Amino acid sequence: MPIVRCASLDDGSTRQGLNKTWIKQGRECVGTERINLPKQHIPTRRLAGELLCALILTAAISACTPGPSETQPMMAEAGPSIDAMIQAERKKLRVDHPGRQLYIEHCADCHAGGANEAPTREAIAMQGSEAIVRSLAFGVMQSQAAHLSPIERRDIAEYLGDPTAESAIDNVQANLCEGSFDPGMTVWERWGADARNHRYAPHSDLDREEIASLELKWAFGFPGAARARSQPAATTTTLFTGSQSGLVYALDRQTGCIRWAFAAQAEVRTSPSLQSGPDGRAERLYFADFDANVYALDVATGEAIWTVSVKDHPAGTSTGSPVLHEGRLFVPMSSLEVVDAYTPEYECCTFRGGVTALDVETGDTLWRMYTVPEAQERGTNSVGARQFGPSGAPVWNPPTIDADRGLLYFGTGENYSSPATEMSDSIIAVSMETGAIAWVTQTIEGDAWNAACGPYGTQVNCPEEDGPDFDFGAPPILVTDSDGRDILLAGQKSGMIYGLDPDDGGRLLWERRKGMGGFNGGIHWGMAVKDDRLYVGIADTPGNRFAVGENRQGMHVKDIRTNETVWSVLEPDLCDEPTHYCRTAVSAPPTVTDTAVFASTLNGIAKAYDIETGETLWSYNTLRDFDTVNGISARGGSIDSAGLVAVGDQLITNSGYDKFGQIPGNVLLVFGPRRDAE
Repeated sequence: MPIVRCASLDDGSTRQGLNKTWIKQGRECVGTERINLPKQHIPTRRLAGELLCALILTAAISACTPGPSETQPMMAEAGPSIDAMIQAERKKLRVDHPGRQLYIEHCADCHAGGANEAPTREAIAMQGSEAIVRSLAFGVMQSQAAHLSPIERRDIAEYLGDPTAESAIDNVQANLCEGSFDPGMTVWERWGADARNHRYAPHSDLDREEIASLELKWAFGFPGAARARSQPAATTTTLFTGSQSGLVYALDRQTGCIRWAFAAQAEVRTSPSLQSGPDGRAERLYFADFDANVYALDVATGEAIWTVSVKDHPAGTSTGSPVLHEGRLFVPMSSLEVVDAYTPEYECCTFRGGVTALDVETGDTLWRMYTVPEAQERGTNSVGARQFGPSGAPVWNPPTIDADRGLLYFGTGENYSSPATEMSDSIIAVSMETGAIAWVTQTIEGDAWNAACGPYGTQVNCPEEDGPDFDFGAPPILVTDSDGRDILLAGQKSGMIYGLDPDDGGRLLWERRKGMGGFNGGIHWGMAVKDDRLYVGIADTPGNRFAVGENRQGMHVKDIRTNETVWSVLEPDLCDEPTHYCRTAVSAPPTVTDTAVFASTLNGIAKAYDIETGETLWSYNTLRDFDTVNGISARGGSIDSAGLVAVGDQLITNSGYDKFGQIPGNVLLVFGPRRDAE
């Protein structure tokens, strides 16, 4: 029985391991602008002048060669010739590589500091050349690279990445656990910890003193990755997590060795959901990949029980984690079309957001609902490409279960094209049985936006509404307060929090502003609840012209009955540069225990606040290199989208996020309290 399970591709072949590379951040100079940060924190910001080193080699050498204070004096009789110096510099900068000019012509506009969501060149290179080829051929960049030949795609990939890097599957085979495997009892079953998305960790045993003494126990490096987005699910013995390479891992909680790995057909960003038996033991694992394939696995073996596709649009994907309830798996539907619209020739836009319900035994579709009507042709844009609308209103978040009312709640994003519709930027309730819409509460009207908009956009496909791009990236939370009243709490990228009445058609009970809002929040990925208190992380990333008020990045706590603030901690930037290396913004969702609220930041800091006072109990900067249990070169980066997981005496976090100019990384970190006997 093979340990690495490979899902079949459309052509009947099996998925191969992906390569990785590690590019040290240092003094490379290829049309770059340096900033005064510690060496391990030096980001490379590409400028429009990147062509200079390729086209005027002499200037490139002059600009990049270390000055006299940085090198030993060169003796004429022993030093290399000018020609040798030129050739060495050409080799260093890879200016003769056929992929360089292709990268400049077809990729650099976005990845050299243009489009907001595009990873930097350094982040791309961390994936390795084979992963880059895969992305260009049938992954995230398939639409943008469709006009390139297979040879051209290969040239770009080999220019950016390392073709000799270790494969993810080879790394699995070298790091398997020994002995028998007990899958254990479920202790963190899904993204939101419970069906109501409270993100409260009842199985955490950490007290104040233990939190203060938390130290790194082990680190696991993801091969071929520049991001680590899949928040783990956990049992008493095992962590289950996905990866950018498409491998889903079962890792021993104490040692980090690999119990099994399953190769999905695409990157796995979602958090797995665990199904338990009557005794609480984990039995099945459900997740979706970035190509909108959904999987059910046997937890004990990693074998696939079924695999189905819910993709109904060429740009369709799944970012929000599927959620499980009484024989049904609810899968959020989102897409990459918001990015495809950046290209003026793209016929924007036709994707429709929504949710699909699957039978957990067979994977059969039970129902599918859409958040927008089918798009209609609406003329052409300025370059002659056909235009369609309405579109968009994707579902980025894991839905919330209301078992008593038989309803499923979720938030939606903006429309991609005009006209804006009544279910974008909304909280929607649908029947779990049929998918029929019970009610809709829209908080912002007229929000239509895509990547063609804004200061880095081409503008051609930007809808007339042009924003504000204030999605509900965070799922709603269903809570019962101490007075016995049910309230649905919703946080938005605008920085607003809403209290809705689930018994009165989602009627607005109250609204409060907690942040100024931004493209990444405001409130980005989620909030947490314990008792009558709501824990809110604020990112307030700058640049959105619709922002209101001052930046309030940090952690905020409010009483849901009185709407009064319990405590707030504003987190200052660590430096003055306009970069995520400085920005202490809380975009990932917090996690709350009986003792602390755990949060993480875009500059890679994991932190614990006292639940009563907001006092900092513990802080750890993940922006560093790590020795890993699987021998992979690994580094921390921005912590985004996935929150911390607290189970037993462990605290678990991913580190590394490569979108929006954030800091790439490829590591999973497991912390535990310091023990005197250790």
